[in-house]
Amino acid sequence: MMPLHQGLPGEAHYYTLDDSMSSPLGRAFLAFRPASARSPGPLDGFVDSLVQKLENCRVGLTDETLAHGAVGVEAWATALYEEESARLRDTIRLEEPHLTREAREELFRKVDDLVRKVVVPGWVRLAGSFTPRERNGFYGLAEPLHGVERACWAVLGMGLGFFVVWAPFIPVWSKEWVLPFTVGGLVFPELRRWFSFRRYEGDLNQLVTRADREIARVDLAYLTETTSVAEREARDDEEARTKARLRAAEGAAEREG
Repeated sequence: MMPLHQGLPGEAHYYTLDDSMSSPLGRAFLAFRPASARSPGPLDGFVDSLVQKLENCRVGLTDETLAHGAVGVEAWATALYEEESARLRDTIRLEEPHLTREAREELFRKVDDLVRKVVVPGWVRLAGSFTPRERNGFYGLAEPLHGVERACWAVLGMGLGFFVVWAPFIPVWSKEWVLPFTVGGLVFPELRRWFSFRRYEGDLNQLVTRADREIARVDLAYLTETTSVAEREARDDEEARTKARLRAAEGAAEREG
């Protein structure tokens, strides 16, 4: 699970490493984040919370589903979003009381379309490639050969250290430099894991931020519409009365016929 630290509506939303990957420096960074930087994004941070749910539930994404590729993973993620669609409708109703019922329904359709066509496929693209690597510990070889791969990296680091000491064009001649290179090769899988998590977090942040910007753009279009709320309601009422009169006229014509 990847805990969430939310940003301002115009800023990135920060997904942090899980507990096993957290470092003292990372924990210190999160501890000193200002409280003002944790306010939700548009629509009470709906996209943010949806991506967090997908990440929280990713542990239940089976290897069989992953084997079906993007189609299987997207179906799995869409099923989770379906559970949240009712909350999206309620959030729009609570967050956009100035809009008419029809406008809120139209906004819901636009956000729903954005989630289905952008957010969910974007998360599937990221998680579909990241999850198998994560479950294999970010090693290139299968799990029984992880020790062999680590030993190979250590030997490679040692060889690189000897080359640096030997090379006349590199001003390092102390043989003690071989040890840091060997240790670096030994811990290289952990470094690769850390950088992989950081890159994945950054990609999630971009996905949420861009979706929030699009929702904010659409919401702003409704807020700046030249037609006032009262005028929209009056127009909607007039359209409803016109439809009622047409139905009544059609009913009368059928009775006379």
